[in-house]
Amino acid sequence: MEKKKKGKFSLRKLIYNDKYLIIISVICAVVIWIATSMNLSPETTKTITVPVPVDFSESAAEQLGLKCYGDESIDVDVTVKCKKYIAMDITAEDINVSLQTNYVTKSGNIDVPIRVEAGERSDFEIQSYYPTTYKAYFDVESEKVMDVELSYDSDDFIADGYIMGQTLLNESSVTVRGPKTYVNQVDKVYCDVLLNNKKLSASENITVTPVAVDRYGASVSYVSLLNSKGEALSSIDLTIPVLKQTVLPVSVQFINNPAKVDTSKFDIRYSVSKVDAGVLDEADITSAEIGQIDFSKLDIGKNEFTFNVQNLDSIIILNSVKEITATVTVPNSYEKKNISVSKQNIKVSNLTDDFKYEVISVSSNRVTAIGKRADLSAIDTKNVILSVNATQNTKTVEEGTYTLDITPTVEGSDACWIYGSYTAEIRIYK
Repeated sequence: MEKKKKGKFSLRKLIYNDKYLIIISVICAVVIWIATSMNLSPETTKTITVPVPVDFSESAAEQLGLKCYGDESIDVDVTVKCKKYIAMDITAEDINVSLQTNYVTKSGNIDVPIRVEAGERSDFEIQSYYPTTYKAYFDVESEKVMDVELSYDSDDFIADGYIMGQTLLNESSVTVRGPKTYVNQVDKVYCDVLLNNKKLSASENITVTPVAVDRYGASVSYVSLLNSKGEALSSIDLTIPVLKQTVLPVSVQFINNPAKVDTSKFDIRYSVSKVDAGVLDEADITSAEIGQIDFSKLDIGKNEFTFNVQNLDSIIILNSVKEITATVTVPNSYEKKNISVSKQNIKVSNLTDDFKYEVISVSSNRVTAIGKRADLSAIDTKNVILSVNATQNTKTVEEGTYTLDITPTVEGSDACWIYGSYTAEIRIYK
């Protein structure tokens, strides 16, 4: 079969072919339109918000020990000029905005210039921007600890028959921190206590807001208040204890007393037998307990103990009494017995497994036991236990030689006690 000859390309035929001519015309028109649009497109402006972090690290301010007290970040509105067709493509990432940190070389209120530049793109120009400066206060950081004061909206807010106890704050003092110049201006930190004309007959819990003010009562700028953990403090919990007024008999509490010793048989007298007091209504307090008496302090006959009564738990003494003396008389029906002791009677408590101890000496080779004759006759050296707390002088067990107080007890008897003070010299080692 005879092969068909390939047709030769002919420009003339292409030009006179309507179909191809239309396609070429459309392509040329689009190219011309694009080129014309790019060169002759009208210009426009666009405002872009650029977030700027405030950072003065590795600057002259940091080297001078100056800290910035102002916004941690700012927004700069930048207006750019460009061809209309590219405006929508320009974003904040195409613009470089920075603070001229080298301008800060001293303390005080300073306007730090802001620099704005186009990034890698060159198809737009910066027309304007705002703000043009960053305003802040610069100073050396300082701090001081101050007690929190309370300011009540009324002087008479306790109901008749009641009194106010010592107010309690979960943060009674705060740390004032900020620029040295302004920290020095702080005269006090106080909280307004708003009770709105209430008459309190029960304890009240209120949340109050601390404010740092100068000597004229104006709030001090730039300073912050911190709690005891160094955390920002915006509020404080306040408890106002309200106590009922009453008359209470005075009493003492005996500790380390033998179970079968009846203290009601002892003659106990007080320099003040009754006191006017304020007590918590719900606490069901029936006497003013002024302190504790350890049985090791009780000898046969009269024993005097003086107690400070100005800071008693759950009780406020309303009289002008500051001290009360309790005189405890142990009846003559009790007798004494001297019992020999030695290092073998010592027992050391609160000693961890990795420590050992050696008793170097005991302050006395005998102790005085007190009890009824029949009870005393049944005890001897083997019944006396001399207990020593290894952490008496330290929070944790530590190696060393210590002179420690002894707590003596009579084992196997609940009717006798050891009178007097004794010590032991103990060496603690690993």
